[in-house]
Amino acid sequence: MTPPKNEVLRDKGGFLSPTIRRIEHEGRPAILKDFRTRNVVTRRILAPALVRREFAILRHLEGIAGIPRAIAIVGGAALVTEFINGRHIGKYKPGELSDEVFRQLAATVAAMHARGVAHLDLRQKKNILVADRPYLIDFANAVRVRAGSPLRAVFARLRQVDESGLLKFKARHWPHLLTDADRDRLRRHRSLRSLWIFSPHTDRARDKVW
Repeated sequence: MTPPKNEVLRDKGGFLSPTIRRIEHEGRPAILKDFRTRNVVTRRILAPALVRREFAILRHLEGIAGIPRAIAIVGGAALVTEFINGRHIGKYKPGELSDEVFRQLAATVAAMHARGVAHLDLRQKKNILVADRPYLIDFANAVRVRAGSPLRAVFARLRQVDESGLLKFKARHWPHLLTDADRDRLRRHRSLRSLWIFSPHTDRARDKVW
């Protein structure tokens, strides 16, 4: 069955929540992240800055396997990116994903960090899609720290937020790959997460490996 060319994938409403659509762009499927139907303050003041920022980060990361391409900015308040035809990682049961998927995921995160970008929302299962390989999506909360910036000293802490998400899914889907060092890091990340404000933090028994 061919998916529709203009399909709403998510529309929660809200002040800063864009409508997410699957569209056709130049004959290929793409994702449209669109703030243009939101209130006037969002679409005219906030959204243009958010869209330009995410577009710039994705362009900076272009060429890294596992990160969708930024294609275009539309109307100043909408972002078009590459469509990834996959399912988010939460749709898979433990044991369904091969060890190679984890190795690819870890390599993508490492390559992203090497370019000075922290995603900051990798604990959300919807932000990791699995298709022909794992992909990271939704860089709305991502931060880029340039070489030589005084914030480079903080970047190690930002990386730890991403590593916390990576370890969360490693514990759930690939527990046999966990090392003693991983378990120690999971304990430390749990303390850090209790102070983090960008995404919800919940403890589940299946995520605890100590």
